[in-house]
Amino acid sequence: MANKDLKFLIKDIEDATVEGARTACVQIMNDLVEAGPAYSGEFSASWYAVAPGKGPGNPRSSTGLYKYTLRNVPKTKFKATGLYTILNTSPHANKAMDLRSYAKPTKDLDERKVLSKTIKTGRRSPGDTRGQVRGDGGATSSAPADWWSTFGLGGPLTKSLEKGFRKGLLTFGKAKGFG
Repeated sequence: MANKDLKFLIKDIEDATVEGARTACVQIMNDLVEAGPAYSGEFSASWYAVAPGKGPGNPRSSTGLYKYTLRNVPKTKFKATGLYTILNTSPHANKAMDLRSYAKPTKDLDERKVLSKTIKTGRRSPGDTRGQVRGDGGATSSAPADWWSTFGLGGPLTKSLEKGFRKGLLTFGKAKGFG
């Protein structure tokens, strides 16, 4: 009898961990939308939580800042090797994340004012990244330089993970009658 109870307890812990991870992914992706650049909405709609052995879904379209929910994070089975990888599938993700030098867009970016992001203006020198805007000039940036590394290493990622995981565990516990 104790073995059967232990088996169900382990299953509940695994299920709660998966639900906590799903909710953490939603929190992290929404916080990435807020922290990162946003001109047309295409980059903000390109975050995916991908389970091991799976690929990202079809491209999403967005005319504003994308809002992620649990429907954007597929359910998966508990695996000790990891549950999800968060990635951005935008063709210009490396530039938007300041991992590659900036290249001027080929189309007009008027829609950036609609997305309610602070736009910094100035100039970029050759070889600068997207976020390196200073002085006077016509270059624009809707996220600080190095926002990606700051998000990952500066604490916001940890806070997003904790907040989302805690929310997921609480939701799971109430759904199972523990709350």
